[in-house]
Amino acid sequence: THNGFHCDEALACYLLRTLEPYRDTEIVRTRDPQLLAQCDVVVDVGEYDPCRHRDHHQRFCETMNSLYPDKPWVTKLSSAGLVYAHFGRQILATLGTVEEEPNITVLYDKMYEFVEEIDAIDNGISQFDGEQ
Repeated sequence: THNGFHCDEALACYLLRTLEPYRDTEIVRTRDPQLLAQCDVVVDVGEYDPCRHRDHHQRFCETMNSLYPDKPWVTKLSSAGLVYAHFGRQILATLGTVEEEPNITVLYDKMYEFVEEIDAIDNGISQFDGEQ
């Protein structure tokens, strides 16, 4: 991730660390392309390439609905939303739920309702109506 600090990449890193392959992974905070090329997973910098675990969201308009047409949410995904979109079922399975269990869809959707708030904040959507 980059060397700033925002809620979306903090949550993205936390979510990844709940998964065994990334549990003890070092978090590198840089924008240096040569260093990023050496990373297993890159969040919030670089490019979006889910096959290579690259999730940069600034130059695209992916939403949960565009990735999964059966999902209703159209808020542009932040790095947290992208990690959740691609790894959410695995993350929920770490809590003792089998990924293929019928209830996992309900849990996945309910949890995304929280993550969507992070997506919205990161993309500049007002948190409330009226004057600020």
